[in-house]
Amino acid sequence: MNMRGQDERRFKVKMTHQKNYQFLSQASEDGQMHGKPYLSDEPDPVGDNAGPPTPALLGSALGHCLSASLLEALKHSHIDVLGCETEAVVVVKPNTEGLPRIDRVEVTISPLLAESHPRMKRCEEVFENYCTVTSSVKRGVEVQVIVDWQIKSQENRLGRNSN
Repeated sequence: MNMRGQDERRFKVKMTHQKNYQFLSQASEDGQMHGKPYLSDEPDPVGDNAGPPTPALLGSALGHCLSASLLEALKHSHIDVLGCETEAVVVVKPNTEGLPRIDRVEVTISPLLAESHPRMKRCEEVFENYCTVTSSVKRGVEVQVIVDWQIKSQENRLGRNSN
């Protein structure tokens, strides 16, 4: 994340209760709206599954930040990325008191490159350092990250569809 020469940036999410455990949220910074409002909810049996539950939102934030950091590292290394898919799995388990807590988050990032590049390894070694959200969350929750490089020329040789 770029600080734009500021000492701090303040990201706000205003949440408005809709019904049961559903909230409609709107993100903004300095009065400028960020995207459309989105609904979140609790999973069943408590909620109605009308929107992503809070653990999934955390997984989304981590997956997005890590992916953006990797894409930025690749861009700075002049490595062309044809696409990227990311999967974040948030594992919730009971703690010693029997209360559900986030045990860990498993993130797999699969960038698709046109060809192998000698700077790929270096990008993989440094990109996590630039992920604001993951670097902060790791202080309290284990975050496991895997980069599963996909090379278009290898996909063609293996008979995979490269669309």
